Parts: sequence; structure tokens; C-alpha cells
Amino acid sequence: MQYKNHTAMGEEKISRLLLRFSLPATLAMAVNASYNIVDTIFVGRLGSEAIAALSISFPIQMLLGALAIGTGVGAASLISRSLGAGREEDAATAMGQVILLALACGLGATLVGLFFLDPLLRLFGATPEIVWHTREYMSVIFNGATLLFLIMMLNHAIRAEGNAMLPMTVMVISAVSNIVMDPIFIFVLGMGIRGAAVATVLAKVFGVGIQAWYFLACKSPLDIRLRHLKPNLSVIVDIYRVGLPSLLTQVSANISLVFVNRILGGFGHVPIAVMGLAVRFQMFAFMPVIGIAQGILPIIGYNFGAGKLLRIREAMAQGAAAATVLVTLSGVLFFLFPRFFLSIFNSDPLLLQTGVGAVRIMVLMYPLIGVHTIAVVFFQAIGRGSLSLLLSLLRQFILYIPFVILLPRVFNLTGIWMSTPLADLLAFAVTLYLVQREFRCQGIPVFLPDNPFPAEQAE
Repeated sequence: MQYKNHTAMGEEKISRLLLRFSLPATLAMAVNASYNIVDTIFVGRLGSEAIAALSISFPIQMLLGALAIGTGVGAASLISRSLGAGREEDAATAMGQVILLALACGLGATLVGLFFLDPLLRLFGATPEIVWHTREYMSVIFNGATLLFLIMMLNHAIRAEGNAMLPMTVMVISAVSNIVMDPIFIFVLGMGIRGAAVATVLAKVFGVGIQAWYFLACKSPLDIRLRHLKPNLSVIVDIYRVGLPSLLTQVSANISLVFVNRILGGFGHVPIAVMGLAVRFQMFAFMPVIGIAQGILPIIGYNFGAGKLLRIREAMAQGAAAATVLVTLSGVLFFLFPRFFLSIFNSDPLLLQTGVGAVRIMVLMYPLIGVHTIAVVFFQAIGRGSLSLLLSLLRQFILYIPFVILLPRVFNLTGIWMSTPLADLLAFAVTLYLVQREFRCQGIPVFLPDNPFPAEQAE
């Protein structure tokens, strides 16, 4: 029976649930990060200008992803809370709105790409030497935006149903397809950087096809009907009430990256390329953490809806511990061997000289990211979107931007690299305070008693 998937979130052992939900999400995110890394490796063979073009394209793509993630997170929270409270019809309505919103957002993004591409590229910091490469890449990405929205939004929503394996399958098949097609379109067919974008869009077709089969073959535990696809303003508002902070978080991160790229442009295209590679290292290190967070969100949301607060605390503790271990290991590797990882993409001596010091500085506070990310998801899952937004903005915008403005005046280019760990450290301190305060308000003990679930054990 399909419904066992979501009812188990309130009954099964937390460690087992964490593995069931987070491991597939973590593997999927790791594969997704790997495809981005491989994509950059192939493009890097076209020269540092091509890498710089990807660095300009990245925040634009992430803005599209921000809208998808914000919608998906908001819908996932609503679906999991509805299932926890036994309101399956509300959950089905939320799923229908996700499909509708994905189609609408995709159409809007395609129109923006068709009519405003060149001004957009200049706004995001494309210099004359890289604007052609950037245009070639992003024109294809905008045309395939609908696929991006569908695959990202629906993966969040499906995971909230209690199905952790399908989103992983979708991500893995899409990423592997992209990796296989990259060299074919870039080199064999001679399409250059445009070929990388074509491979990315075509790979999404496979993922969306699997999702379509899932719903059309009635594999979903939710009975999705045409009435659920009718616009429902109250549900959409509820989705974005929780999802908007996540959306704004991603937007602010991209605004920060655009802002930094424009400053780095004053030092030439090489620092822009270095930042692009550092962001990809960060993506690779953080993807397992995000995977764990995505797995924990439905667990927390379901148990919050069911009133099982101690299970929320246990899920957070175990998730934060696992996330911290994984991101710390990545940080250590990048700190010890930055030249090796940079040279995978490009062997330009100037790029390596600039990048080694930059990477070592930017990874210093990686061990703090696990706790911060789990805390952000905790506030999202219980419907406290404003606090989730505050924590994310602190790290990626509110603290980061002033550091980026002020530190280069003293430390020149090094000051830009220093801004990342300083913002991470201060945001972590605020995170600990806000989580402890919310635990007190909700009646969740900071430390578990010896027998935290006596009623459940008695059953």
C-alpha cells in the first residue's frame, strides 16, 4: 500500500527514516554536482574565457533554480504537513498546483530569454571578451526552462509524499545522460559551449519523462485529477508563504554572486573564472548536505503536523551530525589539494596561482555549514519561513555583501575570498541562538531524555 510510505514518517525509527529519505537525495545531489563538475571540465577545454562564461551563466541558471526550489520547498512542506494531519485531498491539490506553476514559470523564463537576453547578460557582468560564449550557452538554457522547472519542483513534491527513490532516479538518469552527451555535442558535433547547453536541456527530457510516467501510471499515492490543476490562489499563497524564503535565499545568493563577479571583473576574467570554480567546489561539497536536508524536510514536516515534536529534535540532531561530517571531509580535501582540483578544469598558470589561495580561504568554515543548513530546513518544515529566510540571508547576503565591499579596500583581491568564511562564522552563531529559542517555544528539549518515546515503545 503506497500510503505506508508517508505514515511511516511518524512511526519508524529516525535513523532508518534518515537513511531512507536522505541517502537517495544525497546520492542524487552528489550525482547532480558531479554532472556540473564534468560539464565544467569539458567546457574548460575550450579555454578560460569559456569557464568565465559559465561563471556568468551560473547565477542566471541559479535564479531559475531559485524559483523552482522555492516553489518545490513550499509545496513539499505543505504536502508533508497535510499528509501528517490526514488531509490527502489538500496534499493532492498542492501537487496539482506544483505542475501548474512549473509550466507557467517555464513559459515566463523562455519569453525573458527571447526578448531580454543581451541586456540580462550585461547586467550579470558579461565582459566583451566572454559575452559571445555566454549568449551561445544561455539562449539554449532559456528555451528549455520549462523542463528545468518541472524536474526540480516535482522532485521536491514527490519526496514529500514519502517516495525518496524516484527523485534520486530522476536526478541520476538526467545527470548521467548529460555527462554522456556533453563530449558528443561539444566536440564531436563541434557545437562548443552551445553543445553543453543542448546536452543539459536534452538530459532534462529523460527526467521529466520518468516523472510523467509516475503520475500517468498512477504510481503516486495521491489521486491527482484535473480539478487539482485548476489555479487555487489560497494554496499557491500557502506554498509561497513557506517557499518564498527559500526562493529569496537563492535569489540573494545569486545577486551576491553577480555583485562579486562585477567587482572581480576589475581584476580581469581570471578571478571570475576562479570564483566560478570555487562555487562549483562549494556546490560539490554542499550537495550531500542539501540532500540530507531535503530528506529531513518531509520527516520534520510530517511529525510537526502529527504533533510528535521529540522526533523532530532527533531527526535534526542526526541530520546535522551526518551533514557536518560530509562537508568537513570535502573542505579538508579542497584545503589540502587545491591545485590538483583546479588543474582538473584548466592548467592556466595564472588561474592556478590565483585559485590556490582563494580556495584555501573560502573552505575554512565549511564544518559549520551542516548545522546551518539543517536549521534552515527545520524552520521551513514547521512553517516558520521568515526565520529560515533570515538565516539564509545572513550568510549569503546580509553579512557577505558588506564584507565584499569593505575587505578588498584593505586586502585587495584576497579580501573577496575572506568574505565567505567570515559570513559563515557569524551566521552560524546566530543560527544556534535561533534554533535554541524555537525549541523552547515549541517545547522541544535541547537534550533528549533517557526514554524519549515511551508511548511509542509501549505500542
